[in-house]
Amino acid sequence: MILFPAIDLKDGECVRLKLGEMSQATVYNTDPAAQAKTFERQGFEWLHVVDLNGAFAGDSVNGAAVEAILNATANPVQLGGGIRSLAQIEAWLEKGLTRVILGTAAVREPELVHEACRKFPGKIAVGIDARRGKVAVEGWAETSDLSAAELAKRFEGAGVAAIIYTDIDRDGVLTGINWDATIALADIVDIPVIASGGLASMSDIERMTQPDAGRLAGAISGRALYDGRIDPVEALETLRKTRQ
Repeated sequence: MILFPAIDLKDGECVRLKLGEMSQATVYNTDPAAQAKTFERQGFEWLHVVDLNGAFAGDSVNGAAVEAILNATANPVQLGGGIRSLAQIEAWLEKGLTRVILGTAAVREPELVHEACRKFPGKIAVGIDARRGKVAVEGWAETSDLSAAELAKRFEGAGVAAIIYTDIDRDGVLTGINWDATIALADIVDIPVIASGGLASMSDIERMTQPDAGRLAGAISGRALYDGRIDPVEALETLRKTRQ
């Protein structure tokens, strides 16, 4: 079970949004590379990065900040936001990304996911962001008629490394992960599922150690880490015990 610290990038800064609204961004660090180093020193083994501007623009916007992060940390990094072509995927992998997350592209161009998985095995994740169970795209600005379960099943057997499932209604508001929906999604696909959206406190960390949550590959934490609601040392030690 991996705890992924999150760096969300807006205008080159490390921010957290509330309910996915760009107008409700709180800046936590003006130096994302320094934040990446901090997470590594705290003992985290992965890093989750999102180019928020890129998600809306449909192209990489915070590329310089992402490259600075890659140069600053030895931890593997997964990146989402505005990556919508094979050329972009290849370029980012060549720059040192461990995993590329496809969100809007997975809905609009599912064949791109299949082709990317064939060309870059183990390097492609699918981001499924849902509002009341329906998949949202274009930086969460639009909600489709597609359910999270339907989208996940489209990629069964394609070679997707992970599904990152975000409950938008909980993102950034510290109300706790939607464990029921996330575990239910993990039950219907063989693809590893990572929980995202709303991780709030050590009670969520403890919830990650329960047997049914063992179906999950991990969870992403943002605001709770920045606000000090979760102690990194305590959280990582709690999760390490489940591996023993």
